[in-house]
Amino acid sequence: MNNDLVFEWDEIKRQKNINERGLDIAALAPLVLADPNVVIEQDDKIDYGEERYRAYGSVADLRLCVCFTMRQNVIRLITIFKLNKNDWRKCYERRCN
Repeated sequence: MNNDLVFEWDEIKRQKNINERGLDIAALAPLVLADPNVVIEQDDKIDYGEERYRAYGSVADLRLCVCFTMRQNVIRLITIFKLNKNDWRKCYERRCN
């Protein structure tokens, strides 16, 4: 991963993720993006008014999805959540097709 990249996030959303999901996006997202097997795809399910991406990767025994957008050399972290086995498998099936 490019060392010049900067991560930013909404601190209120970060705390909400920690409280509700036990996941700290600030700590985990860089690790997900550094996963050598990370799968990144454009998130175009709805029009967000900007290009958004989903990164699927693992950290330790966690299978995670990080939603983010790029703004020059800044990665704006949006949310993070755990994936169940079915969602994890679908992610890799899309990669292979």
